[in-house]
Amino acid sequence: MTAAAASEDLGRDDLGYPDVAAAMAGLRAKPGVRSSSQSGWIVFEDSAAQSVWSFPPSNHAAYPTAIRRRIVQQGNDIFVKMDVRCEAAKPACDAVVAEFARLNGQVRQNLAR
Repeated sequence: MTAAAASEDLGRDDLGYPDVAAAMAGLRAKPGVRSSSQSGWIVFEDSAAQSVWSFPPSNHAAYPTAIRRRIVQQGNDIFVKMDVRCEAAKPACDAVVAEFARLNGQVRQNLAR
């Protein structure tokens, strides 16, 4: 199977933190984690865990939310493993998950090239 055809592995609430605030605090305190701001989102790159975390700004409909994404390869298959903890209203959570699923599809396509 090619990377472009690989499926996405989506989990919910499997972040290793009890809530979104604890995830953000934990990442800020973790040595070696780099943070940046991208279009108002706070993004943490945890190279030791090979993961990227995204947190929307406080004025976003899905605030507070933590999204962790990792590229996982099993044999010839490439997956974007995404874990989400959304503490906002369900419609906003569903919308942000759908948007990240679309972005994950783009990542898979780029990796297939």
